[in-house]
Amino acid sequence: MRPLKLTLEGFVGVRDGMKRESVTLDLEALPGGLIALTGPNGTGKTTIMDNLHPYPIMPSRASKLSVDAFSYWAHISGTSALKELEWEHDGIRYRSSFTFRKPGKTGKAEYYLAYRGVDGTWRPVSLPDGTVSDGKTESYNRCVEAINGSLETFFTSVFSAQNRRPLASYGAGEIKTLLAELLGIDHLKALSAKAGEVAKVLGKSLEGIQTELGALAGKRQRKADAEQSIVAQGNTLRAAREQRDAALERASKLTQERATLAAKQSESTTTEARLRELGVRRDDLGRAMKSAADDEQAAAVRCQQRVAVLGRTVATHQATLARRDAILGAAAKREEAELAIALEEARFAPLQRDIADLEIKRATLTTLDATLTSLMSQGTTKAAHFDTLSKQAAVVDQVPCVGHPMHAQCPLLTQALQAKAQAEEQRVSVANLRAEYREKKAQADALVRVPAELAATKPLLDAAVSGLEAARAELRSITEESTARTAKYQSKKTRIAAEVARITEEVSRLAAVDVTAAMARLDRDIAANRETVAALDGRIEQSIRSQSVLQAEAEALALELEKFSATQSRAGRLSDEIARWKLLAKGLGNDGVIALTIDDAGPALTHTVNELLLACYGMRFTVEIRTQRTLASGELREGFEILVHDAESDSSKSVSVMSGGQKVWINECLTRGIALYLAQNTGQPYQTLFSDESDGPLDPERKVQFMRMKREVLRQGGYQREFFISQTPELVAEADAVIDVQALAA
Repeated sequence: MRPLKLTLEGFVGVRDGMKRESVTLDLEALPGGLIALTGPNGTGKTTIMDNLHPYPIMPSRASKLSVDAFSYWAHISGTSALKELEWEHDGIRYRSSFTFRKPGKTGKAEYYLAYRGVDGTWRPVSLPDGTVSDGKTESYNRCVEAINGSLETFFTSVFSAQNRRPLASYGAGEIKTLLAELLGIDHLKALSAKAGEVAKVLGKSLEGIQTELGALAGKRQRKADAEQSIVAQGNTLRAAREQRDAALERASKLTQERATLAAKQSESTTTEARLRELGVRRDDLGRAMKSAADDEQAAAVRCQQRVAVLGRTVATHQATLARRDAILGAAAKREEAELAIALEEARFAPLQRDIADLEIKRATLTTLDATLTSLMSQGTTKAAHFDTLSKQAAVVDQVPCVGHPMHAQCPLLTQALQAKAQAEEQRVSVANLRAEYREKKAQADALVRVPAELAATKPLLDAAVSGLEAARAELRSITEESTARTAKYQSKKTRIAAEVARITEEVSRLAAVDVTAAMARLDRDIAANRETVAALDGRIEQSIRSQSVLQAEAEALALELEKFSATQSRAGRLSDEIARWKLLAKGLGNDGVIALTIDDAGPALTHTVNELLLACYGMRFTVEIRTQRTLASGELREGFEILVHDAESDSSKSVSVMSGGQKVWINECLTRGIALYLAQNTGQPYQTLFSDESDGPLDPERKVQFMRMKREVLRQGGYQREFFISQTPELVAEADAVIDVQALAA
C-alpha cells in the first residue's frame, strides 16, 4: 500500500493545528526513502499520519485496534467533514472516500472504496463473493481487508502509531491470532470455525437421537417391568385359583355336615323346650343373686355409718368423763372465788367514792384551766396596753401608778396558779387509782370465769355416763344384727349357687343332643365361605384382565424396541463423526496447525529480528521468541514470551522488565521484523512504512542507530518509503524529504 494523495476537510486537528478548514497533500511526487513530517506540537502532524491509510480508524486515538473502538465524530468539526485518500496497491490505484454529515443531533457517515480502471474512470470495488462498496461500513471494511489485508496485520507490522500496544504485552491467544493473520493462515482458523459449526449441528442431531434413545430406554424398562408384572400376575392368579379350590372343598364339607345335623334336628324338640325353661330359671336366679348382693352391700354400708356415729358419741362421752376430777374440783373453787370477789368488792367501794371525788376535782380543774387561759389572755392584752401607756408616759414627768407591782397583787392570778398545782396532784392520784382498779378487776374476772366454766360442765358428767352405756349397748346390738344378716346372705348365696350349678349341668347334658346351635354356626360358616369364593373369583377375573393388558403392552413395546439397536448404532456413528469434526476444528485452530505454523515461523522471525538488532545496535542484544512455556510438572503448554539475552551482563530477561529505551529498540525491531517476514515470506506487497514519534525515549546515539535500522528495513524489505514523525532535528536532517506541516498553515 502506497499513499498518493490525501485530502482532509472539517477535521479538528487541521482546524486547530493549521488554522484552516481543509488541507490536501500530494505525496506521489515525493522521492523514495525516509519522509519526515515536522512541525511543533499541536500542528496536526499526527492527524495527517493517522489518515495516510485506507482503514476507517485513527490508530493513535483508538483504545484498541478495532473499528468498533473508534469514532470519527469526536475528531471532526462543523456539520460536515471529508477524508479522501488515493492510494496504490499491487499496481492498482484506489480511492477511499469518507463523508460525514451531522445537520442535527445525529450524524451519518458513508465509506466508499473505488478503483481507477484502464480508461481512467473510477468504479466501486466489488469482490468475487458479490460484496460491493456501497457506502456502508461493513461492506467497505470487507473490501479494504480483501485488498490490503486485515487491520490488525497492517497496524502491527508496518504502521507504528503513538500509544500503540507493545507486542510483549500480547497474550498467547492474541499473539496466535495476530501471527496467524500475519502468516496468511487465518483461513485455517475460519476452517476450524466451520468444522466447529458442523460439530455443533451434528451435536444437535445427536441430541435428538439421544433423546430418542432415552425414550426407547424408558420403554425398554417399561417392557421389563411389564414382563415382571405378567409373571407376578400369573403367580397371583395361580395362588387365587388354589385358594378358591380349597374354599370350594371346604364348602362341600360344611354342606355335608349341615345335612347330617338337619336329620337329627327333628329329635330335639322336647330338649329345646327344656333348655328354654332352664335358661329362664337361670336368668331368674342370677337376678335374685344380684339383688341379694346389693341388699347385703347396702346394709353393710348402713351399719358402718351407725358404728361411725356411735364411735364419735363414745369418744365425746369418754372425753367428758376424763375431766371428772377437774369439773368436781371446779365447784369447790367456785365458792372460794365468789368469796374473794365479795371481799374485793368491799375494797372497791371506798375507791369508787375517791374516784367520784376525783372526777369532781377534774371538772373543777378544767374550769380553772379555762379561767387561767382567760387571765393569760387578759394579761397579754394589759401588757400591750401597759406598753402603750409607757410610751405615752415618756412625755409626762410622772404618773400615779409608777412602781406599783400589779402582777404580784392580782388575786385572781394567784388563785389560778394554786388551783393548777393542786389539780395536777389530783390528776396523778386519779390515774394511779384507776390503774389499781383495772388490775384488781382483771384478777377478779379471771377468778370468776375459770371456776364458772368448769362448774357449768358438772351436769354433763351424768349424761356422759348414761350415754356411754347406751352407745356401747347399741354397738353390741349392731354387731349381733350384722352377724345374723351376713349368715343369712351366705346361706342364700350358697343355695342359689347350687341351683345354678344344677341347671348348668342339665343344660350341658341337653346341649349334647341339641343341633340348632351347631346348624346356626354351620350356616354362618357356609355364608362366609360363599363370600370368600366370590371374592376369589373377582380376584381371578381381575388378574386375568391385568395379565392380558400387560401382555398387549409388552408386545407393543417389543415392536417399538425393534429399532433401538439401529438407533443406537446411528448415534454411535454420529458421535464418531462429531469427534472427527471436533478433532479437525482443534487441529485447524490456534492449538493445532496454527500453533505448529507459528512454532515453525518463530525461528525465522527471531532470526530476522536479531539481524536487525545486529545491524543497528551491535552484538549486545539478541531476542528469543518462545511460543511454549514449561509448567511446574515439566509439561509444555502453548504460550508467548519474548526474552532478551544481554551479552554484556551475560543474562536473560523478559522485555517487559527492560528500560524504556531498551523496550523501544526491541519492540521496533519486533515490529519491523514482522514486516520484513511478511515481505520476504508471505508476499504481502506493502510498499510503505509509518511511524509516529517512536524514538522518544532514545538517547542521541540510539536515535542515530534507530535511523540506521529504518534504512536497513527499507533495504531488506524492498519498501519504497517510510513516513515518520520525530521531534529530533538530527533525525529530520537524515530524512530524504520533509513535509513541514507548519508551512501548510493558512
